[in-house]
Order: sequence, then structure tokens, then C-alpha cells
Amino acid sequence: MDAREGTYFYRSTAILAGLIAMTAVLSYFLNAPRGLPVISAVALLLAGAVWLCGWAGRHMIAGR
Repeated sequence: MDAREGTYFYRSTAILAGLIAMTAVLSYFLNAPRGLPVISAVALLLAGAVWLCGWAGRHMIAGR
């Protein structure tokens, strides 16, 4: 049962991290025509941190 809950937690954090990363990429493409093609490193680092917390949480919940 705990392994399944860990998988759900990981999947939800992975989806959240994907949405954050997708927002950063979308912002890049929306600002490129204005001459401001800067990808947000902070948003990508936040997405990575969310994913990493989900990965670690999955293992902690499952007891591995």
C-alpha cells in the first residue's frame, strides 16, 4: 500500500514540475518576439527541486 502512495506522490510532483518547466518555456517563446529571449533559470531550478523532492519522497514513503 505504501509503495502505491509513494508512486502517486511522485507522479503528482512530476506533473507539477512539468507544469513549472512548461511555464518557463512558454514564457521564453512569448517574450522572444519582444527581444527578451531569456529562459527563466529560477523556474527551471524550482521545477528540478520539486521533482527531486517527489523522487526522494517516493522512496521515503515506500520505506526503501
